[in-house]
Amino acid sequence: MKKRGKFIVIEGIDGSGKTKQFKLLEQRLRSIRNKLITTDFPRYYESKWGELVGRFLTGEFGKLEEVNPYLAVLPYMMDQYTWSRDVATPWIEKGGWILSNRYFTSNVHQIAKLNTATQKKYRDWLWPMGYKELGLLKPDLVIFVDTPPEVARKLNLRKGERAYIKRKKRDIAESHWEHQKAAYREYKRTVAVYHWWESVPGIKNAERDYSNKIHENIWQIIEKRLLREN
Repeated sequence: MKKRGKFIVIEGIDGSGKTKQFKLLEQRLRSIRNKLITTDFPRYYESKWGELVGRFLTGEFGKLEEVNPYLAVLPYMMDQYTWSRDVATPWIEKGGWILSNRYFTSNVHQIAKLNTATQKKYRDWLWPMGYKELGLLKPDLVIFVDTPPEVARKLNLRKGERAYIKRKKRDIAESHWEHQKAAYREYKRTVAVYHWWESVPGIKNAERDYSNKIHENIWQIIEKRLLREN
């Protein structure tokens, strides 16, 4: 019987350096795993649902706080569901590994949009809706790159300016500073609650390159939790 593969997700607020870590980790995993596929959510150009998410993030359907999170999350989840059904689950069952830059786990951002009094109710609806009702493939490991919001903001502003020049549109989540701070708090809470989430120290100073140190910390977690059992 073929051994089941592994599914790893890299998470973090905008500007945290998670995309750099995703690329470094991909290179290292490919050096030891022949069967590895990668993906990046939302899938703006590969999925009609991902395209809809892109339209939402440019403000076409209203401001970030104006769109009810119970509705806003649906195109995200359908993008993830079709990928999970058609690509991820068959691949994992054949023993392949998957590395994803964000995933259903990023819906932490939807929780962060709500006030404290309503967050628990939404969490209790969101996670079972994805993993149980829709049957989304559950990651074996989620790694949160813990870059403080004040540092991420500086890096995010630079990235946002480059993206704006390229596409002439701003991501309403990236440019919403209070939302990013709220999302950071929710990421920290999620890491504390779920054993399959791990946190690594992120960028401490926007003027310095911490990428190699962060990568080594991530690799130590993967070796301990996933590689030693394979």
